[in-house]
Amino acid sequence: MNKIKLGKRTWVNSKGKKQKAHKFTYYVNAEKNGKTFRKKFSKSSPNKRWLEQEAEKILLRIGNINPKNMNVVISVPLSHAWNVYSKKCKSRANEPTTSFSETTFKEYSEHYKHIAKHCGDVDLTKVDVEYIADFVKKIDDLDFDYKKKIFHTFARIYDTQVGMAETNPFKVNVFKTATFFKKEDAPKKKKSGKIDFEEWNFDRIKKIIDTVPFEPYQLMFKLMAETSCRPSEARAAQRKNFHFKRNIPVFEVTNSVDYKKGLAPPKTEAGYRELEISTSLKDQLIDYMNTLPEDQQCIFLNSKDKFHDLSNMIDALDKAVESLNLKLPVARKTYFFRHWNVSYWCYQGKYTNPFDLATHMGDLDLKFINTNYIKKYSVSKESVKYSEHQNNNYNWN
Repeated sequence: MNKIKLGKRTWVNSKGKKQKAHKFTYYVNAEKNGKTFRKKFSKSSPNKRWLEQEAEKILLRIGNINPKNMNVVISVPLSHAWNVYSKKCKSRANEPTTSFSETTFKEYSEHYKHIAKHCGDVDLTKVDVEYIADFVKKIDDLDFDYKKKIFHTFARIYDTQVGMAETNPFKVNVFKTATFFKKEDAPKKKKSGKIDFEEWNFDRIKKIIDTVPFEPYQLMFKLMAETSCRPSEARAAQRKNFHFKRNIPVFEVTNSVDYKKGLAPPKTEAGYRELEISTSLKDQLIDYMNTLPEDQQCIFLNSKDKFHDLSNMIDALDKAVESLNLKLPVARKTYFFRHWNVSYWCYQGKYTNPFDLATHMGDLDLKFINTNYIKKYSVSKESVKYSEHQNNNYNWN
């Protein structure tokens, strides 16, 4: 292996923090008395300048530019930057403590397809504000929020190789030097519908699920509608997750099914939890599991021993709803059952504290839960007192 040695070089990143020194050593193969050996190249070697430039290219791509070597001509193709960024993302997805997932990387990959479609293998060192503005115009037909996601992914790809360098011409990330999206351009978000529980009560939910003509789908929908687990968590249910011998039957969430249709950890670190289930659902699950081979651990598998496809479950639900001449009050597909039950809990007063509800849901976003569930559906603990006040002070008879 040939190595380049330019000596130690410490450097300072954009935050002013001193970074580790880099060493490059270059060896050449030489022959003497018929034997091959390694020797360091001479300082007077005519290749020294070329070797220095090769080393500078490596250092520049991690944001370390030597001002003395700014005459080095370096291109950074988009495809190369994406390869570096994708490896970084994949390594993060494999870390147990990170919230970054394979699903997130899949989304970034879709964003990259849009970028590559309109930009080709552009040299990122040539990208400027005008180029970015033109790119944003090219994707103008896409949804506003999705456009912003693509834009931010492009900026992160740029950051890995160009945007974080210390010296001109790459002093700052050009994606941050102008306002490409204005608040007034964003469409007003429609408020999500509110479930009327006098109409959408438990009996209606039961009728919809009973109309689905496939027992595994029925049981998964019931599990979601009763525990508020995610569809991916219900699909991943295993024998070991059901604790039926306890005084209170429990479904323990330990896994989910990822987009590759394989077992994966829950969506968040808070996803590991135990959820109480009713005796009636416990009995139905036991009856169903008794029909399965004893060595089958994952209980919801299709005829090919694979996890049930989510799109087929959505189709089954859509057909059941349509056959009853109904329309779901909130368009959440199979997530509707989780959303319905969490809202129902708040409506019935089971949860009034967003932290307690988040713990049961396996979620981390307290603000979202408080806004979309607690405030929207919960009844004040003081409602009885308020009602007495109204009755005592306002008699219209």
